[in-house]
Amino acid sequence: MKKIICLGILLNTTFLFAQEKMVKHQINDDISYLVPASFVLMSSGDRIQKFVSAREPLAMHSSMDREIDFGVNWNPMQWIVGDEKMIYGFYKASIQSMFDEVEFIQDDIKEINGKKFVVFEFISSLKSENAFSSKSSRNYTYIQYTSYNDQVLLFNFGCKARLMTQWQPVANEIMNSVKVKMK
Repeated sequence: MKKIICLGILLNTTFLFAQEKMVKHQINDDISYLVPASFVLMSSGDRIQKFVSAREPLAMHSSMDREIDFGVNWNPMQWIVGDEKMIYGFYKASIQSMFDEVEFIQDDIKEINGKKFVVFEFISSLKSENAFSSKSSRNYTYIQYTSYNDQVLLFNFGCKARLMTQWQPVANEIMNSVKVKMK
C-alpha cells in the first residue's frame, strides 16, 4: 500500500511539473524562448551571489525555491556559421575537464527552429577535497550553444541530479523552444 501511495505522489508531482504553464521571454528582436511561468528573473545581486562570471548574462531565471536555474549568456569567442564541429569538440573537452565525472545523456549537433546548436545534456560529479572539507555534488545540466553575431550564444538549464526526473521534460521543452533569428 505504501508503494502505491508513493507512486501516486510521484506521478502527481510529475504531472504538476508537466502541466506548468510556459511563458515566452524575449531577449531582443532575435532571441526568444519559453520558461515556466513560476520562474522569476534573478536580480543582479542573486546572480552575483550564485554565479561567478566575467560577463553579465543576458537573462537568468530561477524557480521560486532557487533550486532550478535557466540562463542565457554569451561568449565573445568568434564563431562563424559552419564552425559547429570545431565548437562541439572545444566545449565537450571543456565540460569534461571541469568535472571529476561526466555522464552524457546527449552530445550532438542538432537543428532547433531552423538554427544549428551544439547540445550537451549530462550529469556531472564534482568532488572537493581540501584541508577544511570533503564535499561532493552531482548536477544535471542541459546546455546548448549557437552562433549569433559571430559570437557564441549559450542557453543553460541546471539543477541537482536528484531533481532531474522531475525537471528534464521541462528542460527539453525550454531548449526546444529557443529561437535565434539568423543575421
